[in-house]
Amino acid sequence: MSADIRIGFSMYPLWLEEEDLSTFVAPLRSAGLSAFEFELDRNLALWPEINPMMEAAVGMGLDLSFHAPYRAPYSLIGFSSRRRDQVIQDYSPTLAIAEEWGRRLGSSHMVVIHAAASRLPADRESLEKDTLAFLRWGLDNYPHIRFALENNSPARENEIEIGEQLADVLAMIEALNGERERLKACWDMGHDYLRRGNAEPPAEWLSAVAHVHVHDVNEHGVDHYPLVFQRVPYQNWIQALVHAQMEGMIVLELDGRQMKSWPRKNVLSALFQSISSIAQEVLSG
Repeated sequence: MSADIRIGFSMYPLWLEEEDLSTFVAPLRSAGLSAFEFELDRNLALWPEINPMMEAAVGMGLDLSFHAPYRAPYSLIGFSSRRRDQVIQDYSPTLAIAEEWGRRLGSSHMVVIHAAASRLPADRESLEKDTLAFLRWGLDNYPHIRFALENNSPARENEIEIGEQLADVLAMIEALNGERERLKACWDMGHDYLRRGNAEPPAEWLSAVAHVHVHDVNEHGVDHYPLVFQRVPYQNWIQALVHAQMEGMIVLELDGRQMKSWPRKNVLSALFQSISSIAQEVLSG
């Protein structure tokens, strides 16, 4: 496997059920897993369990990446104007976690950011300004963090999502081009499939990507499933990233609620097969 691409999994305590962490991780590591990604949302139901899980993961030699919180009450709206102080108050404790891991381990860690989104009526230009102002603040105040701006999922009716299109994400990164090494793109392949289908990505996008979220989409257009439906063309897209000499992490980003009715053995099998499939594409690319 290329030393430049690590394979991660979006970890949350509920994945364990009755297993301990080492038992859960062992088969995934044999399949190619080398990292966990954690969402830094202090309102998560099992938040007190997450920091000990990070400690245990690092103790096992796993790398870390992070996802900045994005569910209410977290929002970037108004960062460039009236809500700056409130947004800083909300996000500072979470970003401080990633910053501290960077200091402890002597390397910067990736934090994925969703651009601002709002229900209509909303001003797209203001939402872009809020996103850029937040990224500038984060880059200025957290030197041990690298940020990855994610392409958002297609907007729902009566909503505006900044960064739905790859070109919009690239434009925002370019607007902060003095921070290219610490601001990259996160390619959410599930979101991109829902937006563009199987179309090949432009070369400029591939060169900007340093982090990937990969998941599948079911027949109803619901995403964040394991790679079991073969709708998202992750094979071709991962190989394109390998050919573009990507350096970063590919994270299997799942929503466990989508699999609540699955037998436990089917869940574990799907996780193993998904990680194995990602590793195979990285190797064969």
